[in-house]
Amino acid sequence: MIVLGLVAGTLTTCCWLPQLLKSWRTRSTADFSWLYLAVFGTGVTLWMIYGLLKRDIAIAMTNTLTLALALVVVGLKVRIDLLPPRGRSRTEISASRSLRPSTLPADAKDVRNGKTGAVEL
Repeated sequence: MIVLGLVAGTLTTCCWLPQLLKSWRTRSTADFSWLYLAVFGTGVTLWMIYGLLKRDIAIAMTNTLTLALALVVVGLKVRIDLLPPRGRSRTEISASRSLRPSTLPADAKDVRNGKTGAVEL
């Protein structure tokens, strides 16, 4: 019975790895809402406590690992979404973004005629 619980818990815990790696690689955690992470983290914590109280190693261990992975995602979300990038303040980043010229594609008629220049605003 313990083996079945460990296999099930390992599979559900490992399903976090691809999303965690993608978030790390792309430096984007926009797909995770704070509410989702809070509710999920609370549920996993309660399952972990339940497993500890029942002395069920499968429930306790796999939920501890799942909670650890979820906390890594929370840490990434804090770092990416809330903290300014290293070396530059949010004000500097906002200012540099607003100074960049915006370009729009040329008129459709010009594109058909082979003119692909962009119109600068």
